[in-house]
Amino acid sequence: MFNYQFVKNNYRFLLFGFILTFCSSFGQTFFIGIFNPYIREDLSLSHSEFGLIYSLATLLSSFSLIWIGKKIDDFKIIYFAIAVCLFLAFSSFFLTLVSNIILLFFAIYFLRLSGQGLMTHTASTSMAKFFDLNRGKALSISWLGLSLGEGFLPYLIIFLMKFYSWKIVWLGISIFILSLVVPSVFFILRFYQDGSTEISDTKKQEVNHTIKNWTRSEVIRDSKFYFLLPAVLGPAFLSTGIFINQIYIFESKQWSMLMLAQGFTLYAIVSVITLAVSGFLIDRFSAIKVLPFYLLPTMAAYTLVITSSWAFTPIVMMILIAMTNGTSSVLLTSTWSEIYGTKYLGGIRSITVSFFVFSTAIAPVLFGYLIDQQFTINQIFSMMLGYLILANALFLFKLKDYQPVKIA
Repeated sequence: MFNYQFVKNNYRFLLFGFILTFCSSFGQTFFIGIFNPYIREDLSLSHSEFGLIYSLATLLSSFSLIWIGKKIDDFKIIYFAIAVCLFLAFSSFFLTLVSNIILLFFAIYFLRLSGQGLMTHTASTSMAKFFDLNRGKALSISWLGLSLGEGFLPYLIIFLMKFYSWKIVWLGISIFILSLVVPSVFFILRFYQDGSTEISDTKKQEVNHTIKNWTRSEVIRDSKFYFLLPAVLGPAFLSTGIFINQIYIFESKQWSMLMLAQGFTLYAIVSVITLAVSGFLIDRFSAIKVLPFYLLPTMAAYTLVITSSWAFTPIVMMILIAMTNGTSSVLLTSTWSEIYGTKYLGGIRSITVSFFVFSTAIAPVLFGYLIDQQFTINQIFSMMLGYLILANALFLFKLKDYQPVKIA
């Protein structure tokens, strides 16, 4: 599905996106969570205390991203990208200085903002601005960096923790970013000119030059943006709620814990495959035409959980959720690019990514409340299914409006 010549012609910029999404792992929940017990032990924190600090720091990072993320439209990409990398290196080092809950709050805030927020924001925005004809494929290649991080880094860190303290490991991460990542980004982008576009053997179509480039303030006032937002936020929001309570869900449904490990393995594999397939489909048909279908696998997964007692339900559930989540990584940035243009894409994405981070911060609290109120797993999954059906219906109601505004 990936044209060899396309990759050969643009390998430098594709590698740049791949590196940034890989390094975003250092600010993602799956990675920070590995250090959870060690941090709590050092600071004598309970699970709930650590969770509260983590959620509040994540919420603050989502609000900060609205302002900081917009700056990618105002600076040369090489300067912005290196600044983000340096920020992540500083954040990793700052965590080694933590000795109380106040420092921990700021450390997590810095990591969530620089890693999960700005690293992925910079990678996706840059890919979308640079690539027109092959935007979907470019985004899917760049997001393979995060897939590699999810599959490789937990094993590496668990191995390193046998020999080093958690603070030494984070010091090593900071040194890795400063000594390898920052020079690599500089080397890749040193000859890059802002405003340039992909090298293609195909005659370039006038895509973003013939449509209106919306400003962030115009998008905020655009009603169709809000009709689409629930569908955009749904997968990450609901998946966070599921994954944070995965043990409780499996025990309540009396599913084998072996299925949990197998399910996550297949989840990772299917996510990578879906990245490639979705990138091809978006370039072939457009993001707007793919969007009405991307929630359907997760809808099917929730329906299966509610109605089926099949032994392999948890594995199929993870596969179906992976199909939606893998697609969303590529689909959403392409959607904003097609509807609103790419000139002010950084400002537009900073809003949506902020909402995204905010939703993942409140999901554990909301799902925890529902569980504490004795809602059954089937009832919770029914609510989630209802949310997705409503979100898709809202989007379809405005489907004809999701077309770029042509300019002369």
